[in-house]
Amino acid sequence: MTLRARLTLFFIGIVVVPLIAATILLQVLIGREAARQAEARLDAAARTVANLWEARLREARAESRVAAASVAPRLGSAELSAILESLRADAELDLLVITDEAGEVVASAFSGPMFRASIPPPTPQDLASPEGFPGLLRAQIPVVAGDRRVTLTGGWYADARLIRELSAATGTDVAVVSGKRVLASTLAQPPEAPPVGEGSVRVQGDRLAITVAEQRVGVVLVGPAQLPGTFPGYVWVVVSAGLILAAVLGFVLARTLAEPLEQLVAGARSVAAGNLQTRVEAEGQDFARIAEAFNLMTTNLQRYVGEVEQSRDELRRGLERLGVTLGSTHDLEAMLGVILDTAAVTLRARAGALYLLHPGARELRPEVAVGYEPPVGAALHLDEGVAGTVAASGRPVLVSGPDGKLAPRPPVEPSAPTALGVPLLRGDRSMGVLALYGRTLPDPFAEDDLDTLGSFAAQASVAIENVLLHREAQRLSITDGLTGVWNRRYLALTLAKEIERAQRFGRPLSVLMVDIDRFKDVNDAHGHLRGDEVLVELSRRMLSRIRGEIDTLARFGGEEFVIVLPETPREGARVVANKLRRAVRAKAFVSDVGPDVAVTVSIGVAAYPEDGTTAEGLIQAADVAMYKAKRRGRDRVESPK
Repeated sequence: MTLRARLTLFFIGIVVVPLIAATILLQVLIGREAARQAEARLDAAARTVANLWEARLREARAESRVAAASVAPRLGSAELSAILESLRADAELDLLVITDEAGEVVASAFSGPMFRASIPPPTPQDLASPEGFPGLLRAQIPVVAGDRRVTLTGGWYADARLIRELSAATGTDVAVVSGKRVLASTLAQPPEAPPVGEGSVRVQGDRLAITVAEQRVGVVLVGPAQLPGTFPGYVWVVVSAGLILAAVLGFVLARTLAEPLEQLVAGARSVAAGNLQTRVEAEGQDFARIAEAFNLMTTNLQRYVGEVEQSRDELRRGLERLGVTLGSTHDLEAMLGVILDTAAVTLRARAGALYLLHPGARELRPEVAVGYEPPVGAALHLDEGVAGTVAASGRPVLVSGPDGKLAPRPPVEPSAPTALGVPLLRGDRSMGVLALYGRTLPDPFAEDDLDTLGSFAAQASVAIENVLLHREAQRLSITDGLTGVWNRRYLALTLAKEIERAQRFGRPLSVLMVDIDRFKDVNDAHGHLRGDEVLVELSRRMLSRIRGEIDTLARFGGEEFVIVLPETPREGARVVANKLRRAVRAKAFVSDVGPDVAVTVSIGVAAYPEDGTTAEGLIQAADVAMYKAKRRGRDRVESPK
């Protein structure tokens, strides 16, 4: 999607989205009010039905009494049924039935009911039975004629004719039901009657129903869930107008903003393609300033491109070395980070740390941490906090809540109500501790979590031990076992690298060859152990007087040492050499097991490129200069020429 299209949509969105949201909210509120009014209308219709039903019952009683009075003197007539039919027609009743005291039908007159086709028509016995036929509005009047007692039943059917009257009076659809049977309905598919007394119930999707209980039947009224025509259509007209207006404004503003930006994008693409001569022009104060900054950037890029090309190869080699380091199993810090991250994710910990126990020290230091940042140089003493307790006892520790000594110890450890830690063992000796603090789950750490972390730590300990052993082997392979300084192998690597750097950037470089004067006499007079002590002390004095992060001190062989001095010309190297020579001569070498020994050194100085352009050439030149100092009386500093 283009920038212009995105800006257009943005401006449309900031107008249309709030407008549509307000419209929807208004529609919801109006809809709720319409639904409330529909329910109120249905309740009123239910009351109307109850009143009409009761009025019909009263009318049935009145007409039945009139018929009973008329039929009483003529009970013995052979034309009693015809008399009943005449009375029924005059009173406009649906039925008149006379039964004796035994409940047997004496005479009857009734019309056919307009029930649904599935409902069988009732018999005269059904119409006059004490239980009554469901779907009748009837009255039973006792009649006494001499010594004869009978009962006259009269009334109407609750059939299609009645429900049409109820529907017209209430403005709703009406159904008469008995149990699950529908006797009559104005609906082609009447709904199931909802329970009486539960109010209105939604049926058939968007309609409401309510039931009125009347004489063994239920009268179900069905009406719309919402009154129609309650949401004003002009609101959508306003929304549509807002949409059109927002689209026009968005297009205009997008065009105003997008054209200068597209020029900048085109310029940036041209620069990215290598054309550093690209310049852009833009109208308007703000965009003109941006264009000016862009043009200044291309100018600076032209100036820096030479330096970038010069260091490109070195950067490539550095990236290759970085990739090898990150992908190597011998990268301790990367491995510790992977171990800690895996443990924290597996056990849903909020924070964690991996501590190592440094040789000769009774304290733990966090090597890597996740979820918090321990202070620089922070350490935990043994028996302190969760990790310290694990390291001191060599056993796992589980904390399910604040527990005094076993609680995490800020700031080295993060505060947490639950924590666990397991030792990282190297044989029967502890290398460190893997600890987790807090949990993203509501439950604290449990024993099974401790078992899981312990199993994981056992495997991780093997990997860590292998890396530590590899690191120690690497250190021993490039350091001198007696003095602890770099050995001849490391010297060759470092000197070759420094010569390459000096050659590439045109920087000075010097090499010192240091040899102890008459060292054989020291060994002959005091023994080789005392001679070894002299070598160790000499290394210490020289290390204290050179630049620790820049210069390199290596034992070349026997009593000979080589010092590489980057960024140092010949005269500067002679100054350093004389400082070393005076430091050695100024104070005798003291020992607790033997006499003090006075030592001097002869030092040869060689400089790149005057005395040599290779590592072998520089060392040979410094060696020649050192022997020159010995021939001229020792305790001197000399150059090859």
